[in-house]
Amino acid sequence: MRASSFLATVAITSLATGCPLLEPSVGQELASPAPDSLPKPAPLPALATPTPAPAPPPAPQPAAPVPAAPTEATVDTPDLPPDPAAPADLVLTEPEAPAVPEEPEEPIEPVKEPPKKPEAEVFELASIAKETWIYAEPRWRSRRIGYLRAGAIVTRDEKPKSRANCEGGWYHIKPRGYVCVGTNATLDIHHPVVEAAATRPLRDGLPYTYVMSRSPSPHLYARLPTDAELRVVEPDLASHLRKVAQTALDPQFIAPPPPDPTPGALLYGLAAPPLAGVSRGADTLVVGRAKGRSGFALLSTFDHEDRRYGLTTELAVIPIDRTRVIRTSPFQGLPLDEVTLPVAFVKSRHAMRYTSASGGLGGATKLGHREAVPLTGKSMRSGGATYLEARDGSWVREDQVVRIDPMTRPPGWALAGQKWIDVSILKQSLVAYEGTKPVYVTLVSTGADGLGDPKKTHSTIQGVFRIHTKHVSVTMDGDEVGDEFDLRDVPFVQYFNEGYALHAAYWHDDFGTPRSHGCVNLAPRDAAWLFGWTTPEVPATWHAGLSLRGGTVVYTHP
Repeated sequence: MRASSFLATVAITSLATGCPLLEPSVGQELASPAPDSLPKPAPLPALATPTPAPAPPPAPQPAAPVPAAPTEATVDTPDLPPDPAAPADLVLTEPEAPAVPEEPEEPIEPVKEPPKKPEAEVFELASIAKETWIYAEPRWRSRRIGYLRAGAIVTRDEKPKSRANCEGGWYHIKPRGYVCVGTNATLDIHHPVVEAAATRPLRDGLPYTYVMSRSPSPHLYARLPTDAELRVVEPDLASHLRKVAQTALDPQFIAPPPPDPTPGALLYGLAAPPLAGVSRGADTLVVGRAKGRSGFALLSTFDHEDRRYGLTTELAVIPIDRTRVIRTSPFQGLPLDEVTLPVAFVKSRHAMRYTSASGGLGGATKLGHREAVPLTGKSMRSGGATYLEARDGSWVREDQVVRIDPMTRPPGWALAGQKWIDVSILKQSLVAYEGTKPVYVTLVSTGADGLGDPKKTHSTIQGVFRIHTKHVSVTMDGDEVGDEFDLRDVPFVQYFNEGYALHAAYWHDDFGTPRSHGCVNLAPRDAAWLFGWTTPEVPATWHAGLSLRGGTVVYTHP
């Protein structure tokens, strides 16, 4: 195995063992108060009685008006119907009620709103390289404290602190550190690389969608190939797709996630923009081919001409039908919030839980593989076997579980509040402590060769170390004959000694069994929890953090 050279600042020397690093409002309606009573309206006039017209003169005398009897007025008086005996040109009118004097409204003082503060302008910079290093001070020889991944956008100061050997300027970023704007970083947050790599990794379970290559291994494209180009590059495509259709019928087949929209960078036959430092010709179609045992992290998957493709974190296009989609391991350890050690994990696929019965045990129910069973610490013998009492009063056979007990003699570094990690190679277990209090317990996979010499075999190194470098994801590879591999974006990697690290494994689900090249493999959800709990911290927008002091202690032992 080999480790990348970019970790020179932390003095990591690659070994042939371990897990090496390749890359590094509301208004109110006001109404006048109603008076207590209304004055009665004046009585309506009586209707005039028409007199028949006599012969020419003398002119007829109008009839004297006869006053109508006064009536009681009401507020809601309905309209009067027309009088059928009245002449057509006679209009009946109802006198208007006298206006009710309105009480004067009290003046309403306008509500004075506090003056709005102008929104502060936000200044940002973005990474356009796989690794954009962050320095403690604005100079190249300063200590590296982390890096950004392509597509990451961070807040910066308005003006650079310095331009020493950095034409674009050294900018202070949040929460700390300096970045040189130039080859690997830009002030243009709409740069093609930034937009193409905008998908950010998750920190709960697997950071991305992952795939493993099938045989024959897939080609990696700079852009979406045409049908004519596919016939040249993949002459076996027709027969291959027929096989894939049959494979999809297998109950164990894992379908890719629902398709995303085609990335804008790949529309209209365009090629994906290369990361900073990567050279691609304008007419380049194929940018490489995966190794036999390769893993890739995908920013998105999308359909093109009835075929599913994926865009890798390195902005290469990969046909999904040439890969196997990874299902996240369902296994997860046990937070020790309401319970504590001892805890047992079921290792047998035929383990049973028994209840107490008169004169023995009975009521057996099946336990799940790797199920966590909190224990009381009590045990008993029955039928030639030893049984352990669970906290719910049931019993489990000792030889069907892995029992993890509390420590009997705290080590010197187990100070109050001090975080540290205990890894047992024989029990394939990990316990996270804060001082002497266990806070999390789980199963792991250490080196395949057990307690062997880590310099000559695939064994986990033993001793007391400190975590010094953490990556949200990083590539690991090996070129040992017969054991070649290329695993991109291994999640939640925490280096504690040379090439040895704690990290998630997406390529297997055998946690509780030794099988690594020397690293401590964890299930993705366990690795994500541990990554967020340990130090040095990695800010949310960063992809890695480095510190030679104060990292969480890791104690590996038999």
